[in-house]
Amino acid sequence: MRSIDRLTLAAFLAIGTTGCAALRSSSQPDTVGADSAEIFSAGVISDANEQWRITFTLDGKTAYFAESVGFFPFTRKATIYVSEYADGKWSTPVVAPFSGTHSDIDPFISPDGRRLYFSSIRPVAGAPRSDIDIWMVERTRAGWSAPIHLGPEVNSQADELYPSASADGTLYFASGPSRPQRGGDFDIYSATRNGDGFAPRKRLGLGVNTAPSGPGPNLQAAWEFNPEISLDGRTLVFTSLRPGGFGLGDLYVSYLEKGVWTAARNLGPRVNTDADEYHPTLSRDQRDLYFVRRMRNKGDFYRIPTRVIQVFTQ
Repeated sequence: MRSIDRLTLAAFLAIGTTGCAALRSSSQPDTVGADSAEIFSAGVISDANEQWRITFTLDGKTAYFAESVGFFPFTRKATIYVSEYADGKWSTPVVAPFSGTHSDIDPFISPDGRRLYFSSIRPVAGAPRSDIDIWMVERTRAGWSAPIHLGPEVNSQADELYPSASADGTLYFASGPSRPQRGGDFDIYSATRNGDGFAPRKRLGLGVNTAPSGPGPNLQAAWEFNPEISLDGRTLVFTSLRPGGFGLGDLYVSYLEKGVWTAARNLGPRVNTDADEYHPTLSRDQRDLYFVRRMRNKGDFYRIPTRVIQVFTQ
């Protein structure tokens, strides 16, 4: 891991630590031209350590992402970094100003750029916590504010991970146990904005979340997490460990039609492989998809144009 001053899908595959939205415009750096997934910012952002979810500022020229030496679902330790794009390249990442003391992961910049949501293991109201909760920082004239806990409408005694938000402020995230266990699944939830906070969370329907299949050897067969919502709130990309995929974990998409989420569809072999794919990030114009692919015990960011993904073009 980068020094503090520079500042799995195996058993738990990035449980909900996964997506983000980046604005793509004529000034967006590093745009995709290839028809296959390619490593993003090799050797700089995608370095020798584990990468976890990337998100971009509205101009696409600042990236926030999480990184760890070990596999987060095992170590539960990560740090959020920031990198700037200038002169045709991404800068050496440094620790984000609100991170570096506690374990922080899954940054997501809101569509209006005023908030950055993230997941963290840190004290709440001075009381130590061992579970992962969702927090946010707000943009101020002096930079990011002190972290703010989102409260019981969003957080529970379980782990809450991978927040993302649509333009109307609705928050999507995953909630579930810290480790595989009978009777405990990771599911995707949403919470609508209510003033400066949120209304009580609601579990998404069976188009997204898999119904528990009952007793069996695979305790994660009904796990869904890493929700990445589009700007208009109608496209949801997420990770699932359901049977029938290409690898240990695959990316799926569901569409909101007449108030109901459609049956999720696998993104197919251009994205999913016999390795692990997770942590999707959908660009705001939906032209590019970023995600993490973990091979040989190492997760890197990849990027692919959505025009070559069949389920996005039908």
